[in-house]
Amino acid sequence: MKSLSIGFLFALMTFSIKVKGECWSEKYGYPCCERLNHSYIEQGTEEENAYWAIENGNYCGVPKCWSLELANPFPCCSDPNATVEYTNDKGDWGVENGQWCGIIKTSESKPTYTGKCWSMKLNPPIPCCTGKDLKVIEEDSNGKWSEENGEKCGIPVIQEDDETSSIENCWVFKEYGDMYKCCKYDSIVPNYSTNDGLWYFNQNEDHWCAYRYGKPKWNDRASVEETKTQWEDFKSKYGNGKEIDINDFQRLSVLPGEDESKLNFGWYSKSKEYPLIRFGVSKDLTEENEVTGTSYQCKNIDDVQYYCNQVTVTGLESLSTYYYQRNLNGKWEDVIEFKTKNPNNFRFVFLGDPQIGASKNNFSVLTEQRLTEEEGLRNDAFNWNMTIYNSYAKANEASIILSAGDNADSGQSPGDSSGKTEEYIRNDLLRQEREYSTLLLPKLMQQVPFAPAVGNHESFTPSFRYHFNTPNPYLIGKTETSPGYSYFFKHNNVLVIVLETNYGTEEEFREVVGKANSTFPDVDWRVALFHHDIYSNGYTHSQDPLITEYIRKEVTQLFDIYDIDLVINGHDHMYAASHFITYDESRKEGYKVDEVEKNKVYSSHKGTMYLTANCSTGSKLYGIINDRAFDYIYYSNQTFTSTFGILDFTNNNGKTQMVITSYEVDTFNVIDGPYTFEKDSKVLPKPTQIPTPIQTPTPIQTQTPTPTPISGNCWSLPDYPCCSDPNTTPIETDDSGEWGLENGDWCGIIRVETCWSLPDYPCCSDPNTTPIEIDGSGEWGVENGEWCGIQKLPPPQLEELLLPPPQLNHQNQVTVLQYGNNVVVKIIMDQLVVKQVLLV
Repeated sequence: MKSLSIGFLFALMTFSIKVKGECWSEKYGYPCCERLNHSYIEQGTEEENAYWAIENGNYCGVPKCWSLELANPFPCCSDPNATVEYTNDKGDWGVENGQWCGIIKTSESKPTYTGKCWSMKLNPPIPCCTGKDLKVIEEDSNGKWSEENGEKCGIPVIQEDDETSSIENCWVFKEYGDMYKCCKYDSIVPNYSTNDGLWYFNQNEDHWCAYRYGKPKWNDRASVEETKTQWEDFKSKYGNGKEIDINDFQRLSVLPGEDESKLNFGWYSKSKEYPLIRFGVSKDLTEENEVTGTSYQCKNIDDVQYYCNQVTVTGLESLSTYYYQRNLNGKWEDVIEFKTKNPNNFRFVFLGDPQIGASKNNFSVLTEQRLTEEEGLRNDAFNWNMTIYNSYAKANEASIILSAGDNADSGQSPGDSSGKTEEYIRNDLLRQEREYSTLLLPKLMQQVPFAPAVGNHESFTPSFRYHFNTPNPYLIGKTETSPGYSYFFKHNNVLVIVLETNYGTEEEFREVVGKANSTFPDVDWRVALFHHDIYSNGYTHSQDPLITEYIRKEVTQLFDIYDIDLVINGHDHMYAASHFITYDESRKEGYKVDEVEKNKVYSSHKGTMYLTANCSTGSKLYGIINDRAFDYIYYSNQTFTSTFGILDFTNNNGKTQMVITSYEVDTFNVIDGPYTFEKDSKVLPKPTQIPTPIQTPTPIQTQTPTPTPISGNCWSLPDYPCCSDPNTTPIETDDSGEWGLENGDWCGIIRVETCWSLPDYPCCSDPNTTPIEIDGSGEWGVENGEWCGIQKLPPPQLEELLLPPPQLNHQNQVTVLQYGNNVVVKIIMDQLVVKQVLLV
């Protein structure tokens, strides 16, 4: 055994060591030193390359500090478990007192845990749970505990990468390569979700990881089993030169006119000479039905010159069937049927961004490949058709379809052409036209007016303006390159104001909204439609300065002044519904919130409700910021499916309602609503007897209407008295009225009739009321500010006697009629009617 001697030379050094295998001094009967920062007293054997030191009055083995042996020496770390900050071929390096130090790994040292699991930092360390649905079985000062596979585990609170991620067990490798890894802890809730899957974003570290169970979610039609047959049929018909050819750029758009009596048509053509529409009530349309519009040179696509045609037809009436046909390049196309709806019971469909073409590059879980441009457009074409037809059916034949913009996905290259070749820009603009062709593909859109807003994706080219003939457009300050216009129109008792919010100014918004209200001051409902979501919690756009600092501030007060009931936006590809918003200059944020709830009826509500509609094709879907972050949000969600909404308008008995409900396209599942708003009607309901229920109607118990006497002076005076009995059987009817017999003389009948317009409307008290409107039910007048049915009495039912006529000249006619004991001889002498009563 070695003895201690004061003659030993102590070298006072702080060092760290790197030892492979077990503690070298144990084979000599001495333990290794517990501390590493010793003054060594003697070098050990050359083989061990280590030193002896004294600890607790006894020898202990200390490995030699490897970092001191380097050409540029550094001390060793005093803690063998120091955090590894850097590794090279010499060893692991830490930092102490602001200086690099070599880390010694002794046989008793354990690797330093550098992960984010709190329970791994305990002594002894315990792994964190990795599963999704965890049950808390215990909680102590360290944290919460659960159990997996019969073993206790800590419930994690900080997300981190799963270092075992690979292409075999993590889908994100197939989409992005090794750029990202899967998250380690499924129990930590994702904080970002898009159609690219569920993700966790560590903002402090600017780091992303993907959830294994959160694979990409978007409307990948190939993966939907329920529509597989229709999808395969659609694919077989889709393609250049086939039945569904999206390279046909001459599709027709049908928009609302300035009011419900007008329709606006727009289309591309290869000829300038034929801006013609035939429109009439018969299928057999002729030159007499032709309406001529305007045509101008507008677009060159693939070196083919196209002309823009715009035609407006007028004179439409409610509850009517019309027919029209377009002249395309000198040839009349097939006749299309167009029906107008019930003016007191009608519906609008509203849609968020169609974003046609955005499925391009989406990752398909089914094929584990990204969609090509052609595959993406085909996918969106099918889904858009499904959205249009399903929403129209659910709305029980909608009167109008509203779109909040971004109708096409491409066409942004002119706004940012830096680094883009001429060929790239050309192809981008061609893609945009193919997307517009896809947008106008559903034939149903030729029978239902479409009212779109301009989205940011459409704001760099004039294609929107070329395709759509918008009513009442705001033209001030617009140029040849302007994408489109703010515009407005009225439909029955609803005013719709569409704003262009990409370039629109506060002055423009004030002029458009003001003019719309002065043009149609007596409507019941006011709806604004534009692209940017100004009261939303969408993750991607809702807090952009353009929205919060400009558009929101510009229109909140304006909408409050003009009593806008509802605003429909898009842009953020998620769904949100706000509370009622009113302008409040005393508040820093500039608005005040009044709470709203679904499944309630709000009478004479104050404030504007803002809806953000989700992507209507499901091609591009974004995340949501927590609802509680904004006081103006009532409800929001992301279904990762195609969605649509319905505005249901009714006008009856002096009350008008607007009911708002949103649905999924494929299932008709309700995703939000209903919200019901009610007012006293300013607009007199138009008479109609044709019911148009949304759902399967529930039988309504009604009482048989009682006869209502018609008051008024005796119409047959002074020539004849009126009959004393209003139920006198009519003997004769002429232009004056019905005639009966009393006391051997003619008398005018004042009829007591069952009122045909009950129970919806009373009959007019005066049978000679001037007709205001005529429909299939009868003639309508107005009394006391309410519609009333004008009584028209049936012709008399008389029995004609076959008596031999008297011998009169050829200019005279005699008809003998018998009723009871009365015989009437009607003599027409030289076209003059003479009535004679004969008593039998």
